[in-house]
Amino acid sequence: MPYVEAIGRATYVFAVLEWNAVYCCERMQGGYINSLAKKTAGKVAKDLVRLVSKLPNQQDKIDCSSPAQEFKRLVVVRNRIVHGKPGTASNCDQRLFHDGTPLTPAMIDDAADEFAACSAELNTLLYNQLKLLVI
Repeated sequence: MPYVEAIGRATYVFAVLEWNAVYCCERMQGGYINSLAKKTAGKVAKDLVRLVSKLPNQQDKIDCSSPAQEFKRLVVVRNRIVHGKPGTASNCDQRLFHDGTPLTPAMIDDAADEFAACSAELNTLLYNQLKLLVI
């Protein structure tokens, strides 16, 4: 089932992305990871954007802003997949739908690629700009 494999791959890659976002938040606000019990990916994204906006170094703020905003956007993409409505496409394939549009394997694979790219950016920040951050 390539379709289910695509969904699984996207879900896994997003989980890695989300944890990179969490670890970035932890670097900017020590103890952040202890507050995760009731946080959704959307809340983590809002926290990431907020913490980036408070960075004291202007260059770090510039470097981190775009990946933080991208993570926030990708939470919406992920939610469309994970919270999609199951149904039957016009060709009789079983698909997840968002707003009446069937999510194709290519669309899900493209989302997974976007998740991976953003994850790599956040991971780079984690081990570079945010590595020695003390707030």
